[in-house]
Amino acid sequence: MRATTWLKDLTLRYPFGISRGSVSTLPTVLLRLEDEERRVGLGEASPVRYLGFSAAEHLATIHRLAEALPPRAYYDPAAASAAVRPLAGGELAALAAVDIALWDLAARDRGLALHRILGAPPPQGQTSYTIALDPLERMEARAREAAHLPLLKVKLGRDPEFDRAAIARVASAAPKARLRVDANGGWSLQEARSIIPYLADHRVEMVEQPLRRGSLWQLGDLRRSSPLPIFADEDVQGLASLGALRGRVDGINIKLMKAGGITEALAMIAFARREGWSVLLGCMIESRIALAAAAELSGMVDELDLDAHMLTTDDPVSPGSVDELSAEPPALDGPGIGVALDVVDELGKPHKPGA
Repeated sequence: MRATTWLKDLTLRYPFGISRGSVSTLPTVLLRLEDEERRVGLGEASPVRYLGFSAAEHLATIHRLAEALPPRAYYDPAAASAAVRPLAGGELAALAAVDIALWDLAARDRGLALHRILGAPPPQGQTSYTIALDPLERMEARAREAAHLPLLKVKLGRDPEFDRAAIARVASAAPKARLRVDANGGWSLQEARSIIPYLADHRVEMVEQPLRRGSLWQLGDLRRSSPLPIFADEDVQGLASLGALRGRVDGINIKLMKAGGITEALAMIAFARREGWSVLLGCMIESRIALAAAAELSGMVDELDLDAHMLTTDDPVSPGSVDELSAEPPALDGPGIGVALDVVDELGKPHKPGA
């Protein structure tokens, strides 16, 4: 199959700070995948930074995967995706781009929205909105701007003293919002045990990735004593990563970019249901292509964190970034993932492999 790709930088509305650092722009790769009969699907690869692969590496891998796809791959997107998965190595966002495009193509060919061919309920639920790590006064100001929203996700993990002050300010600035905390692995076990009861006293309802990735024994110890549910994020990659989390978490954050696309995400959701875990569907900083794809799975999960369209200013994919903050999931009407195919005409000159 033929891949056409664009490398785009997405600008953040505000500096996006987490426990590992802060950024103002992030790259993403947009994909137009075309088969031998000129059927088209759209996909996207937004690199997961801590995995260590660049956007340029993802770009090259996307083309390699596309060339390896069997004829009429969209007849069975799951099988086609599984067939090329070994070629992706650790670049699962590149696989996600191809996988999403295959599913999009398959649904468009049938004239159906993606959730219909997945057997999933229509897009539904409410998404949280992220208050990133920043100086305290800025976090408070962001919370005040978003105080009308039902769900706020607060990035913490800088240090316990700062984190206590931050959650207190956010809770005061948005008194009606439900609060969640994501530490992005920024706490030690001792720090997490100390701060989580404080979070519980300030309306926080769950904590995501409190400990450094790979700290699984400590994560189990923390969960047994925590007054709040513990969700894993960085410890959740593909399906193979989930067995090690048994007995150590209450829920998982599934992102298409970490999973390798829709095919693997479906298997992960099924695994989570067998374990009795809650499922949070998240995103990277990505365009409307990946957001719309994820939103098609929203009826299958418990919680949503699909807010990148509210965090960026220059999403090149219509309907683009938005100024108005809303809890509505970023689902789009239409066949496939709902993104109009002519959006690629506005993306400019495609990127050439190896350039």
